[in-house]
Amino acid sequence: MRCERCDQGDRRPVQRAKLAERDGRVAVVLEVPMQECPACGERWLDWEVARRLDVMLNAMLARDVEVATRHYHETDLPAA
Repeated sequence: MRCERCDQGDRRPVQRAKLAERDGRVAVVLEVPMQECPACGERWLDWEVARRLDVMLNAMLARDVEVATRHYHETDLPAA
């Protein structure tokens, strides 16, 4: 599928890290599946990936740790 932003490249599947920060805490989810334009770098998440990522990041940021990391494909979601 052609990139809607730059119209210069075709989207390709990649895995990238996503980071969130709240109240001095940082959460990083590694190997998040998404699509990326090789020309401009624009990225897209599927709805189900975005939903799961939101749940993961919110639960990680609710914990009493400064930095938390997880891999996207870990089977158990963190407890909120």
